[in-house]
Order: sequence, then structure tokens, then C-alpha cells
Amino acid sequence: MIIVFVLLLIAVMIGLKYYTQHGKAVEVPDVKGLSVDNAEPFFISKELNFAVVDSVFNKAATPGSIFETTPPVGSMVKKGRTIYLKIVAFLPQLITIPDVKDTSQRQSRAMLKSLGFENISVKMVPGIYRDLVLGIESKGVAIEAGKRVPVNTPLSLLVSSGSEDILLLENPVDSTAVNIDESWF
Repeated sequence: MIIVFVLLLIAVMIGLKYYTQHGKAVEVPDVKGLSVDNAEPFFISKELNFAVVDSVFNKAATPGSIFETTPPVGSMVKKGRTIYLKIVAFLPQLITIPDVKDTSQRQSRAMLKSLGFENISVKMVPGIYRDLVLGIESKGVAIEAGKRVPVNTPLSLLVSSGSEDILLLENPVDSTAVNIDESWF
């Protein structure tokens, strides 16, 4: 009985070594910067599978190129393993414009930068309160809060100068026509 058990144990160990390909590994090829189509032969030659699982926007890299692999380049893996690829996005990330109206210039700039916007300028406009943001525009066109725009869109904060020179509206308000409910006083 002991001899049968030992022979069975040896057979299992040999079978496991063969099945798990113990000691046999291939290196993850360096395919960073290549397109997925150009990288495919490297994976085929090493008998590795691959799958694109994510994308990132990087303006310094070529759109569609491989940005990162998991496991990392140079890692030793078994044949048949799937290598997960993160590629450079073809289009920049779209970000929703936050409501920055009636906030300070500093707060608005910090909010936009935290979302990823980098190209932010300030355009001073007449207004009563100094450094109060009255809106956002891009290339002279107003952008409303909630609109999705590419992260690389140049933004201009419309900031009140604090001067008494108030812009005249196209439809000025007639002060005699305004009804004020003073019952709450």
C-alpha cells in the first residue's frame, strides 16, 4: 500500500510539473509606443495573448500606441498568459464644466485645474465686485455649466474688475418697473 501511495505521489508531482510548466516562462516584450497591430507579432512569437482594457489621454504620445502593459514589460510569465494593454486615447478626455459663477477667481481656477484643465486665462470685465467670476468662455464663446468639453480646451474666466463701469445690457431693466416685495422687512 505504501509503495502504491509513493508511486501515485511521484506521478502527481511529475504531472503537476508538466501541467504548470514549472520553470518555463517568457518575458513580456517591450511594446510600449507601438500600435496594437504592430505589437501583435511580438505576442504571437512568445505565445502570449493580449487584450486592450483601458485608454489614457497623453498629448506627448502617439494616439493608438501602447502606453502600459500589465504585467509590466520585462516580467516573466507563462506561455498563454493574457497581457493587458492600456493604449493612448485617440480623443482627449471630456470633462463637465462646473458652475463657477459667483465664486472667487482663485477658487474657480483651483476647481478647473483639479479637473484637469491647464489652459486657463483671466479676462477682466466690468463689474461691481472685484475678483468675482461671472462666467467662462472659450475663444469668445460662452460655455455654460454642465457642458462637456475636451480637457485641452482653452478657457477664459470672466472676472469682475471691481470698477463701477457696468456693462449696459441689450435689454436694460427699467428701475421704475421693478416691483419690490418689502413685506418681509
